[in-house]
Amino acid sequence: MVVNVCPAAATTATPEEVWAIVTAPESFGEWADADYVASDPPGPIEPGQSVHLSAKGLGRRWPVTIDVGDIDPQRHALNLVVHLPFGVDNHNHITLTARPDGGTLVRFN
Repeated sequence: MVVNVCPAAATTATPEEVWAIVTAPESFGEWADADYVASDPPGPIEPGQSVHLSAKGLGRRWPVTIDVGDIDPQRHALNLVVHLPFGVDNHNHITLTARPDGGTLVRFN
């Protein structure tokens, strides 16, 4: 079964400020509700990189791996594949759009 949802949120932060957070592997845990463990290879986000996290649920820790796909800094867009427990894989496309008030519309689908 395929389920497609498109959460979106507006923020007063600029697209550049949001981009700095969603493209820093060590920050993934801040917006993914998990603890950052490591990146392979280490360093700034890049296609082909794997980001390892540890999420808490049901009284234990669960490994989560995020594989980085295409990155388009000019369009503020990136693709991620999130590998969750029990063989669940989420294919995510994140886009940032500047708003007229100077903030950002963040889409995560």
